[in-house]
Amino acid sequence: MQNHLNKGHHAPCQRPATSNRRLQEALANRERYLERHPHLRVYQAEIDRILDKSGNVHGRLAVIGTLMQGKLLEMQGEFCKLNRFLQ
Repeated sequence: MQNHLNKGHHAPCQRPATSNRRLQEALANRERYLERHPHLRVYQAEIDRILDKSGNVHGRLAVIGTLMQGKLLEMQGEFCKLNRFLQ
């Protein structure tokens, strides 16, 4: 019965081949992007350093969300300055 329930499913520790392929494609895309924008490598290194310390997937997602929120707040501040300048 156990085999029947797990048929077609991967063990929790294993990633399906498609996930590994997508990860490799995403990393290759990131590398190509950084090759076109080398000034962003320092920022990417900082992100990688922070994510290395964030623990599991949930911790990594929380850190990514926090980093994104911080950048969005910075952008909002810059847009407010621009808006004041334009008025």
